[in-house]
Amino acid sequence: MFNKFLSNLQQLNPTTLSELDSVSLQNRIDSKYILNEKEMVNLLPCLIENYKILTIKDERIFSYENNYFDTSDYLFFKDHHNGYANRIKVRSRRYVESDLCFFEIKKKEKVNRTNKHRESLVSLVSDINEEKRELIQSFTRKELIDLQLILKNNFKRITLVNNEFTERVTIDFKIHFADDTNEVNFEGITVVEIKQSKSSQASPLVSFLKESNTREQSFSKYIFGVISLKPEIKKNNFLPILKNINKIKN
Repeated sequence: MFNKFLSNLQQLNPTTLSELDSVSLQNRIDSKYILNEKEMVNLLPCLIENYKILTIKDERIFSYENNYFDTSDYLFFKDHHNGYANRIKVRSRRYVESDLCFFEIKKKEKVNRTNKHRESLVSLVSDINEEKRELIQSFTRKELIDLQLILKNNFKRITLVNNEFTERVTIDFKIHFADDTNEVNFEGITVVEIKQSKSSQASPLVSFLKESNTREQSFSKYIFGVISLKPEIKKNNFLPILKNINKIKN
């Protein structure tokens, strides 16, 4: 059924990377939804009418690689688990088709607002040098000593922009996690993220999802990667979210 969704994306009008850059939204409001394949097909009329799709050399689906970093005792994971407002996540990202690489620090400043620092790299980073450690340290008051690569993640992404170029939407699927000993695939679910500069901004997709009784759902690739690869780690506060995701899948 998801193949039906993918094939119908050809009905969306294209947009270019340069046009999309005008809606970078490095400081933004994020809304995330976890949908199954049938729910994705139901989105098609709304997307076709209200959104354009990033298209590069006739390609509309792109591959991403992430390296996620944390302390040896999982400080960033625990901050998220414990609900700390000013928490951070650190990753290096590669856009596979264009071979562009970046180093990113995402800081959650309020309930739904994220501020992202981003810098260009020559290649995907697999360890944290002193310069980058000092940069990361500037984002938190907690002392960071032993930052290291925790897990690798790859996925496929479709990127949309609304017709007014004020909102971006990403659709992630085929989500895969791996560390030195294990790997896991998240099959049957799609992560839809709506990114806006302010929460009061009208969104055709948010309106459609509300009318369909689809609830906003917390989802972090890093968090679910750790939970999937490290079954022994404390995750009590994430159990309701895991239950909801399993319900959506089934």
